[in-house]
Amino acid sequence: DAVRPAVLELRRYKLVKRLRHQLALKCGQLQVKPPLLVFERWLARAMLEDGDDAVPTPMFPAVDAGGGLAQDLRRAGAEDAGAAAAADELAGQAGAIAGKLTEPQGDDDDGEEGTGKKDAVTAEDAGPLLALKVNGEKPYMSVSKAHMGKLRALYCRHSLGGAPLPPEGTPEHGAFIAATFSLLARYDALGGAGYQAALNETAFDVLKKRLGVGCEAFASPLNCRYGRFCSAFPDVDGPFGSLGSFFQFAPTRGSFEMNPPFVPEVLMAAAERAESLLVKAEESGGRLSFVVVVPAWRDVPMWRALDESRFKRGETLVVPASDHGFCDGAQHCRPPRERHRVSSYDTGVFFLQTSAGARRWPVTDEIRAELAAAMKQAVGSAKSVGDLERRFRSGGGKGGFG
Repeated sequence: DAVRPAVLELRRYKLVKRLRHQLALKCGQLQVKPPLLVFERWLARAMLEDGDDAVPTPMFPAVDAGGGLAQDLRRAGAEDAGAAAAADELAGQAGAIAGKLTEPQGDDDDGEEGTGKKDAVTAEDAGPLLALKVNGEKPYMSVSKAHMGKLRALYCRHSLGGAPLPPEGTPEHGAFIAATFSLLARYDALGGAGYQAALNETAFDVLKKRLGVGCEAFASPLNCRYGRFCSAFPDVDGPFGSLGSFFQFAPTRGSFEMNPPFVPEVLMAAAERAESLLVKAEESGGRLSFVVVVPAWRDVPMWRALDESRFKRGETLVVPASDHGFCDGAQHCRPPRERHRVSSYDTGVFFLQTSAGARRWPVTDEIRAELAAAMKQAVGSAKSVGDLERRFRSGGGKGGFG
């Protein structure tokens, strides 16, 4: 049944909200304000761990990998012992809540089990948006009609072998709507619109034209520019073209854009993975190239690893925060004029290439200047990230249309 994964994803969504609530309560007990992106960072670090124990099911970090959550709580003002105990308790709660995902539904869920009704996912017109619902219940997931067209194209290419999507009422169309609901619910539960930001289209076009880039190492169906990409959640991203996690991806040739989540541990792991791939490709004579887009955090290990890489070509391009922006992570449910957000940080762009890659795609000062100019086009209308968030904090990002 193609609809069952969407029913399960709705339940996952509700349980993630419960876990986030527990995290907020714990911060209150510690008398600290929840750190920015604390849940996203906690999950990202856990996803780097080997084995299934760290994240027994997507979205539930059952460990405090590297003590990072405790450290975030300490930075927010919690005492050392209290932060460590809270992090351990939250990890245990995450594991316990994750276990409820496959339990029979109880009073905390509003599913259709036992009613005899057939599960259904619908897409209802909501002006410039579509509202996707499972069994007509809230919460529903919003997506702009324009972005739905992009998802349809990706789905047809990768799940239907390039065939057009059959009309409404067919099983194939229903499967597409259900897959889209699951995708939207997963990333809505993840949150962090800035955390899911991406280069703008013009910048991607420069990379494709000038450096042959045709694949993204860190993306999602919602923010990808190209038809092939690696992503964090292959279970829901796969129908739309995901190649799986970059950390399990092993290309020996090709040109890639790499813009990892801005979490120090993930940034470092991505830099190490790219370096390992480049070493192997160099040994085999492969043409491999990475354009690496990262925050200009010069005091974190990632920056030194990239800056001292033997595959680095030329000087690092550093673009001041006020001179560029990104496509917002919530672009799929925002009006076209509000798809961009000014950058929170200066951005560094590294060009890492094997010898053969450098010969095939030479990086010039002209290309650097063209890329910087393209990134400037995504500053957006908001003067700051805070201004942008205030505009859309209410209404789930549906305001601003019309």
